[in-house]
Amino acid sequence: MRVNTDSVLLGAWATGPSNEPSRILDIGTGCGILALMMAQRFAGARIDALEIDACAAEEAGANVLSSPWAGRISVRHEDFRKAVFTHPYDLVICNPPYFSQSLASPDARRTMARHTSGKSLSHRELIEGVAHLLDGYGLFALILPVNASKEFFSTAAATGQPLYPHRVTTVYTKRNKPAIRILAQMGKNHVPVVQDTIVMYGDSGQEYSPQYVSLVRDFYLWA
Repeated sequence: MRVNTDSVLLGAWATGPSNEPSRILDIGTGCGILALMMAQRFAGARIDALEIDACAAEEAGANVLSSPWAGRISVRHEDFRKAVFTHPYDLVICNPPYFSQSLASPDARRTMARHTSGKSLSHRELIEGVAHLLDGYGLFALILPVNASKEFFSTAAATGQPLYPHRVTTVYTKRNKPAIRILAQMGKNHVPVVQDTIVMYGDSGQEYSPQYVSLVRDFYLWA
């Protein structure tokens, strides 16, 4: 599976409750990029990486085994809705499916990864499952399209175990363009929200901005 910019943004941006999370869950790991980024960033963390698609889970497992962090990452071919967990997590990270009303791709694997449907993990199922797994001060980090974020936050606040935004970063491709993504960290406590922005490209649109390069430099050779 192809590494996408959303995952790189999220992996470079997310932090734990103390900036050094010890147990991390990556839901829908795909090729394993977020799990690998978490292992690189947090030297003491142990990461469980769940993936419902068998081929993607196999690919993630191979990527993990060829990495320096194989001893700290466990790839599990499981459906998050049915998985059994034996301990809480202080960071849960996810690049969730979010195209609820868009045309489905002819590629069935891509449709499951990117579209909410009867077969894929719904946002409510994701939120409720994460709330159950987070420890008291744990954080849930995710990335969403701007037009999906308001509904997601409303759903998260209205469940039996509410989750509230703690940190929200709005992502722009260029300063004069509409925002494209929301990066969010959520937790069980209702606290003042820290808000900021990331602009990915300079005014010419040809080169990445210093802000974006600084964010991702540990994960790209060109940076």
